[in-house]
This record gives sequence, structure tokens and C-alpha cells, in this order.
Amino acid sequence: MGSVQHLPYSVSNHCPLLVNKESNRSSLRDQRFYFEAWWTLDDSFEGTLTDIWESSSAPLVEKLKIVQIGLKKWARDLKFNKGDKKRRLTKELEILLMDDMDEETLKIHLNIEIDKDEVYWEQRARTNWL
Repeated sequence: MGSVQHLPYSVSNHCPLLVNKESNRSSLRDQRFYFEAWWTLDDSFEGTLTDIWESSSAPLVEKLKIVQIGLKKWARDLKFNKGDKKRRLTKELEILLMDDMDEETLKIHLNIEIDKDEVYWEQRARTNWL
């Protein structure tokens, strides 16, 4: 999908058109804020949200923008470390299984990380709209 822009004219009574066949939608989409359902599964979400909200006494609209920026940064950091955390938990589970120790807590944490991935991809696939 492209765009059509009407250019200014001075000599003719016809307006020249600039047709751009490249889409500008991707840049707009990157700027939009989307709440991610998997965020709520992370232990640090509620505290982070509270800290961001209480850090500003700006008017509501500005405060919401601050929350948006803060959550985007928090989620980016979380995503960056997500693979490492899952690998570490998996390795710890393997060690515990070898030692035949109580691994229920570790299983729960690993399952939460797996659930976060599933919720993330479910939201991307939009399977629930049917």
C-alpha cells in the first residue's frame, strides 16, 4: 500500500500528484503502543507499573505517555533477557532432576516463562478473533 500526495502548483490549474508505492504504515505501526498480555505474567510487572505511575505528577495524558515509554523500555529489557532466563531455568531443572530433589518451584517458574511465550504468540496470531 502506498500514498498519494497533492503537490503545490502555480502555472497550471491541475495539481501534480506524487505517488509513493512504498508503505508508510510500518513506521506508524512501530510508533503505536500495544499492551502485551504476557507482561502481566511477569513478577516485576505490577511493581514496575506502580513505580512508573508514581514517578510523575504530570497531567493524565502526559503521565500515560510516561507509562507507555517506561513499559516499552521495561519490556524490551525483559525480552532481551527472556531467552537466557528460560535456558537457565531449564538447566537448573535438569540438574535438580538428576539430583532427584524437589523441583516443583523451578517447574512453576519454567512453566510461567513458557506461558509468557504462548500468550505472546497467541496475541500475535490473533486466533481468538474468530
